[in-house]
Amino acid sequence: MHDSETKPFFLTSEFLVFVIFLMGLGITASESPSIDARFFWAAATVATSFYMLSRGIAKSGTRSRAHDPREDLDLTRDKHD
Repeated sequence: MHDSETKPFFLTSEFLVFVIFLMGLGITASESPSIDARFFWAAATVATSFYMLSRGIAKSGTRSRAHDPREDLDLTRDKHD
């Protein structure tokens, strides 16, 4: 049986690629005279934004198995005591 919920973030290939990219970018920025801190932070911000967007798309349309207290609310208008 296949779970409908997506994997946790740390088990995805996107996260692995994201971490490796940031590590490579950090090493390159620290060693290269042509890449400064401003470029590093701009590239890291763009990469983080795209990573969050990809996770949002991956999780859209999937249901969580966690309990939602809103499902327990009785919202009927006919309240008989």
